[in-house]
This record gives sequence, structure tokens and C-alpha cells, in this order.
Amino acid sequence: MGFLTKIDNAFHAFKSELFQSSVPNYARLEDGTHSYNYETTQFGFLGLLGIGNEYNRAINNLKYYYKHTLFLQDCINLYADFASQVRIMEVDEKGNEIEGSEYVKFLMQPNAFQNSSDFIKEMVVNYLSSGAVFQYGNYFKNGNLRVSPQLFNLEFNNLAFPKVKNRYVLSRKDIQELEIKECIADSKHITRKLYELAFFYDTIPNNGFGKENYDAENYFKPISRIFSIISSINTINNSQDSMAFTSGHNVNKVLSRDPGSGSSNLTPLAGDQKTDIELKINGRGRYGARKDKIGDTIAVSEALKVLDLTRDMKKMQLVEQQENAKENIRNCFLIPKDFFGESTYENKQFSESRFILGQVKTITDKWLKELVAKTPLYFESRRSKLVGSYDHLPSIAETKTKLENEGFKAKAEALLTLLEVYEKMLIANPKLSWDEFVRVNQFNEHLMIQS
Repeated sequence: MGFLTKIDNAFHAFKSELFQSSVPNYARLEDGTHSYNYETTQFGFLGLLGIGNEYNRAINNLKYYYKHTLFLQDCINLYADFASQVRIMEVDEKGNEIEGSEYVKFLMQPNAFQNSSDFIKEMVVNYLSSGAVFQYGNYFKNGNLRVSPQLFNLEFNNLAFPKVKNRYVLSRKDIQELEIKECIADSKHITRKLYELAFFYDTIPNNGFGKENYDAENYFKPISRIFSIISSINTINNSQDSMAFTSGHNVNKVLSRDPGSGSSNLTPLAGDQKTDIELKINGRGRYGARKDKIGDTIAVSEALKVLDLTRDMKKMQLVEQQENAKENIRNCFLIPKDFFGESTYENKQFSESRFILGQVKTITDKWLKELVAKTPLYFESRRSKLVGSYDHLPSIAETKTKLENEGFKAKAEALLTLLEVYEKMLIANPKLSWDEFVRVNQFNEHLMIQS
């Protein structure tokens, strides 16, 4: 690279930074696909000259859809609200809870700005919108929780990742020392080492997979569920905009000249006549609908007839389109129908319990497992780990009790039936012992009888 080329790169970099234009939160690509767009930057003074390692930062923020689509908010907030009620415990090798855990106490207030509930809700929203969670902990390396430890959720779009061109030549130490740039206010950035970051994905990372071949820009890129339902999200928003427009539009009728007795030789309206009618009907000037105008009838000097333009909302099927789109979004997030429709109390209770233990618990289990892996100096010496429990929630407690009662009832009924069969077998074979009957019919485990 020549010296003049470097100066030109520096000038364009400076101009781009000084006169940077706002980038839309999300844009549909020309080929019809939906993907994170990346921009390549080089940090530091040498970066202005086009020298230094290349970093890639996502410029499309999928959280935009979470902010602007109410139903998507409802779905993601279900996860976040339930997840924030997790009971975190530190347990020993035998699964016994360690009372007064230093780590659990810390997670109740992971940083000076957030309590555990707010922190977990933010984490879950990041997880389901961006497709990954990235967290910074200042104690990961030494495991010391006594010197002002703090744990923060990081916004994926604020992180710039180095290109990983050949992952096979990187040693474990090289990977731990990889530098991630966190972009903050005033165009500044903070360098984070990879060992300072805990991260996990909703599905899987791209690991550099590209459309045609390996793509170094995509190595840390997550795969978000939102990519698969963007068309459904747009359907909801567009149909809602259509309904808002039709409900707020002031003109639903058009006046045309009345042919009277049937004569078709009508002289076209003069220009001043058209203007007069347009001003009065469209509600402009002193005829404005909100200009102290009383009623919706206007007198004009022409013989006119009314042409009705009122839209048939049922034929437009906007509600049906919305419901179909909502069903797609609900299925994408594996949320039971009982949360958004008519259902019995028992079904809702069972669905809530199944949803929490199946979908929500998966997220908190991933998180706690990652924290244990990132703090080996704390957990290895204690031979312990973190686990999350939802057994204290009413829906889960009642469901477990109901299932246990049903199980006991089924066992009792089976035992009564077994006794009746044994009594009838004695008629045919009076020498048949109970132990032999149980063993031959393989009821040993059911009755906990040693053979």
C-alpha cells in the first residue's frame, strides 16, 4: 500500500467519522434475505492509515423489532418475566445446597445499576432478539468476589469482533487473549479480552459459515430466531398501520356530478368548481374537520351524487392476516396456545409449568453453566456449581402435587387390581405363593420386592 493511498484512507476515515449518517436499524437485503450487516473498522491511530487488525461490528439491531412490535414484546416478555423468578443455588457434589453462598449473594445485585430481576430480564431479551448473550465480568480471571465484583450484559451491536481467518492455528491461550472492542459513547471504545466475557447462543453460532465459503467476518455472529419471522412481524405492523389509516382518514365518500334525468351530455366541472368542492370535502382551510366545523355535511352549489368509498374491512382480512402472523411468531418461540387464547385453568396451569421447565429453564441453565465455566478458580476449589430452580412457583408446585397424586392413585388402583388377580389365580393354583406370583408377572420393581 502506497503512502498516498494510506493518506487517502485516513482522509476518508476521518470524513466518515465526522459526517457519519444514521444507519437504519434494519434493512431487507436486495437478494431478499435477512442477515446482520457488518462494517469493517480498524481502531486506533494506525487504523486511520488502514493499518492494524480488522474488526467487524453489526450495524443492524434486531431489538428494533422487539421495541416496535407489541405481540413480539409479549412473547419475549413471557420468557423474561418467568426467567427473572428463578431461585439460584450453589450446590456441592452431592447436590446439597450450600447455605450463605457468596456467589449467590453477589448475583442478587450483579452490578451497581441492576438487581437480579432486572439483570435477568435484560439478558433474556438480548438472548431472544439478538440470538446470543454477551456478559462482562471483572472477576472472571481471578474468581475473587470480595473486591467490588461486577457483571454486566453487553449489547451485541456495541461489540466489534476480530476476524478469525484460521481458527485451527489458535491455541487456547491465543483464544483467551483475543481482543473484543466495546463501543461506547462519543465514538470511544474499550478493549475487552475474551476471558473477560461470558457468552452463549440461542441456537448455534455461525462460526464463519458463509453463503459460498468460509467467511471470517461471521465467526462470532449469532443466528436469531427473528430472522425466520420478519415477514410475520412486518405483516402485523403493516396491517395495523392499514387499520390505523382507515380509522383516521376523514374522507370515505366522493361526490360526482348528478346526471339528473339520464342525459349523458354533461359538461365537465369548471376548475373553480372542482377546487371549491375539493376544499370543502377534503377538509382543508376553514372547512377542516378540526376547525370548529359542526357535522359532516357540506352544501355546494352543484347538483352532486355521493359515491361511497367505505372499505369492507372483512374482505380486506386484516385481522385474519394478523392472527396468522401471530401464530407463526408464537410457534417460533414455542409458546403454548393457552397463553393467548381461551383455556381451562388446569390446562393453563399445566402449560405454564411445562413452558417454564422446558423453555425458560433452558436459558437460565445455559447462563449459570457459563458462569461456572468462566469462574473456575471459585468453583473448582469448592467443588460446587450453580443451579436454578422454579419449584417455588405456584403453577409448578401445584402441577407437581397433582401429578404425584395422580401417580399415587394409579399405583393404588394397580395394586388393587393385582390383588384381585392373585385371588383368582389361587383358585386355579392353590399352591401359588404371593412372592412367586409377583416375580413371574414381573411386578418386583413396582412393589419394591427383592427377588
